[in-house]
Amino acid sequence: MLKEGSHRLKKQDSTFDILDDVIATLRFRGSIFFHSDLAAPWGISLPPLPTPRFHIALHGDFVIGTSEAQLPIMQMDIVMLPKGDMHWIADETSSELVPCQLAGDACELGNPLFQEGEITNRIMCGMVEYDEAISHPILDALPSIFHFTHIEVDNPIWTTVRQIDSEIQRTNSQRSVIIDRLTEVLFFQLLHRYIAENEHLHGFLAALRNPRLAKVLQLLHDNPEKPWTLATICNEAGMSRASLQRKFKAELDLSPMAYLGSWRLAKAYQLVKNSSLTLDNIADRIGYADARTLRAAFKRHYGFSPSALRKGDNEV
Repeated sequence: MLKEGSHRLKKQDSTFDILDDVIATLRFRGSIFFHSDLAAPWGISLPPLPTPRFHIALHGDFVIGTSEAQLPIMQMDIVMLPKGDMHWIADETSSELVPCQLAGDACELGNPLFQEGEITNRIMCGMVEYDEAISHPILDALPSIFHFTHIEVDNPIWTTVRQIDSEIQRTNSQRSVIIDRLTEVLFFQLLHRYIAENEHLHGFLAALRNPRLAKVLQLLHDNPEKPWTLATICNEAGMSRASLQRKFKAELDLSPMAYLGSWRLAKAYQLVKNSSLTLDNIADRIGYADARTLRAAFKRHYGFSPSALRKGDNEV
């Protein structure tokens, strides 16, 4: 029993090592964009954005609606929309909706909306941005919405929520480095909880649950600089070429070598943007022969050169 438990823990740690590497490379950046006490009736509409957003019921219940469904959110529940779909939140489904920008601006100016009458709700809303130029299968593997219920007061997730709430009240502001970092921590905690608690995952997240595929991903993430070939990957993973190609394609819709190439370029993007390393040094770190080869692959993949990214000219 102890041996089985240790094996399960080791597998879980390996899964989260890969996940943490992906999260670090995508460089998620958190922020709180709305935090207020509200008096019913109230309602807020949120436009689509290419970033994950979440809503927390600090006090009172509310409803969230998307184009597909409506969900009741109870006090101490958290609901996340990883794909940033258009949605609304309100005390009741019939409540009139105000645009999020208007509600947020009113809070910033110290004149929050929905304050007339008895306070029925207290909510906190956050978002997590990332470098959209970088693509990764994890973004496609997340559902359009997931709902966290039965969060206990002493759970680390709710401890982080309380810390964010306390910091906002202490500073009377939603904008600070501490709040942003805590928001990122909360996002990672929610992502880890979603993976740990859900049996029916797909895509990249399902691949992390497959021991053979997880081993391949661990190899590539631990050592992207190695001169990998399909043959060496198969040898390390103990799989035939046909089996590896088939399983990898089924879960990630990519070949192992295509995934490796995309991952190397994601690492290159962040090293170019956020370090002072030379392109030759970066090429050496991620498995390219030299700077010239990396430069060509980088421009072909992203549509702009490493030097343009470093100078901030990549959006021109």
